[in-house]
Amino acid sequence: MTARSSLNLKLMLSVLAAFALSMAFTWFLHNRLSERDAYALIDRAFENVEAEIIDCVNERLVTECMAVREMLDDGYPDDTASLQRLTRKLHITEISVANADGDIVASSVPEYLAAPGKPAFNFVTAGGKAEDMMCLVNGQETEYCQPFRSNTANGKWRKFVGVWRASGGFVEIGCDGESLRALSRAFIVDLFRNWRVGAAGGIVVTTVSGLVLTDYDEPNREGAQWSDPDDTFYWKRKDIESFPVYVMVPKDSAAVQRDVLVGATATLNGAALAFVALLVGFVTTSFVRRQMHEQTAKDMSMAKDIQHSALPSVFPPFPEERRFDIWASMETAKEVGGDFYDFYLTGTDRMLFLIADVSGKGVPAAMFMMRAKTLIKSAAQTGKPLASVFEEANDALCDGNTSNTFVTVWAGELNMNTGLVTFVNAGHNPPIVRRSGKYEYLTSKPSLVLGAMPGVPYRVEELQLNPGDEIYLYTDGITEQPNANGDLYGEKRLLKTFSGATLRQKALLDAVLADVRAHAAGVEQMDDCTQLVLCYRGEPETFCREYAPTMDGLARAADDLAAVLEKVPEKVRNQMLVAADEIFANIVRHSGATRWSLAVEFSHHPEGVRLVFTDDGSPFDPLAHRDPDTALGADDREIGGLGILIVKKTMSPVTYSRRDNLNILTMGKDYGA
Repeated sequence: MTARSSLNLKLMLSVLAAFALSMAFTWFLHNRLSERDAYALIDRAFENVEAEIIDCVNERLVTECMAVREMLDDGYPDDTASLQRLTRKLHITEISVANADGDIVASSVPEYLAAPGKPAFNFVTAGGKAEDMMCLVNGQETEYCQPFRSNTANGKWRKFVGVWRASGGFVEIGCDGESLRALSRAFIVDLFRNWRVGAAGGIVVTTVSGLVLTDYDEPNREGAQWSDPDDTFYWKRKDIESFPVYVMVPKDSAAVQRDVLVGATATLNGAALAFVALLVGFVTTSFVRRQMHEQTAKDMSMAKDIQHSALPSVFPPFPEERRFDIWASMETAKEVGGDFYDFYLTGTDRMLFLIADVSGKGVPAAMFMMRAKTLIKSAAQTGKPLASVFEEANDALCDGNTSNTFVTVWAGELNMNTGLVTFVNAGHNPPIVRRSGKYEYLTSKPSLVLGAMPGVPYRVEELQLNPGDEIYLYTDGITEQPNANGDLYGEKRLLKTFSGATLRQKALLDAVLADVRAHAAGVEQMDDCTQLVLCYRGEPETFCREYAPTMDGLARAADDLAAVLEKVPEKVRNQMLVAADEIFANIVRHSGATRWSLAVEFSHHPEGVRLVFTDDGSPFDPLAHRDPDTALGADDREIGGLGILIVKKTMSPVTYSRRDNLNILTMGKDYGA
């Protein structure tokens, strides 16, 4: 045997071993997942079954109780013997009549009635579930049904139902398990005949003695003796209103998805075996590992539950982050919308931001929106590349998408250190980018929308932002808003609105929305209007120094700040010095601090400055206090608060936080274009 043939043999054996191992692992994983999914399906079915049975039994017993009430109101005798005969006739266990005070004044059960030295059973003094029946007094409720449980009076298992009586008080009937099943049996049989669970599973209801009442798989089996399912089924039993109920899913049916996925994996790995046998060993190892990784990632994605979450609403969202600013807003056309935006950190120096628009409107679009948002965020925060995030989200959204709903998404990942944005456009509107003071649309060839077709690759592109550059994202609710003549707002007007704007962040978004409404001129908003703007600032220049909380320290801080702000425009510099003097004075005079510091941060571009005041004094949030009413005269106003009001009016943003026993107040000012 030559060295080459020996190498080929070793390679083949290694590939076969890896192939066998991967198939065993994949089969085991999918087998466990199919079992878990089957029991989850059974549990969900029990929730629906229990609700249906309870509603059915309650409706039947309320009807019976109303019949008893009508008989009594028509003059039927209410002595114990007569009521006992009536219980036997109606196949119920107990009949009781209570007055407005909750005392039983007539009953088929003698022990409930008053006797020498013994008061009648009273629903109020009995407490617990018995007292709940008092909601029927004086018509507060017209009917009330209790679950099948132990009786308050004697511990026997009963289900009690009561109905209001016009003359005051109420009529109550009780059923033990036997009478409950006798009264409801026909209704239960009709209710669950041919009820399916999944593709091939179903529900079986039996008597206590094990006689089949209804069988999903054999409709003519009623009355046969029931035996528990064998090991070819996943199944559970639960007693609901005294009816034994079984929910079953055949293992063969539950394993169909497993077999398809395992078979597909086996086919791919088999094809890979034939190909990689001619290559070097490390290629084979890499291929198998990649296949296993992709399969496992897909399985984990399918296993996740869809979670609801709210859109970010606190701005600025990262008060301590100076390298970028971000702001977003959404105005829905209906009570719920299909648009959404999102942003979150995907690493110490990376932040993902996106905007999306789901086809359709109303609750279905909102539900699809939250599913898409959760899927994208779940994938992105694992650190996967942006293309993989989109491909995974798309495949998951396609799975079971019988409504053919889709979503357009534009998402970018910002490197906060370099300003590089890697982005994917899945059929969304082109964003507007501001660079060197000029606004223009960012043109790119979009990929397919999410949710339309599985297995679609997504193109990743790059955009370099310099300090001071901005990117504006929006949905077509902005550009496609019509006026009374049917003319759309359009991309040209949107770009024109930006070209003449000097506003930033929230004010800019508000200005765009106001211009859209002015164009509509009273025409109803046709679609959700969602916007997001991100401004990249880059690494700031900083000045930081600590001062003693004394008047000398205050004077030193004021001199240092004036020197640091020398390059800032005079108007802004004067505003910041006035605002800072107010903060200096509050710290020195009122905080009780033993030390405090001032940090000044400049953006790389001449656009803004931030002041950060930190002290170890008593907790105090100046932003939480009510602003003084400046419309009142000096004698009528409360003392204090004007200085903080000046700070809030002249600085933006202004934020406060308490961390590590320190007060941290940040205020800023943008002054460039």
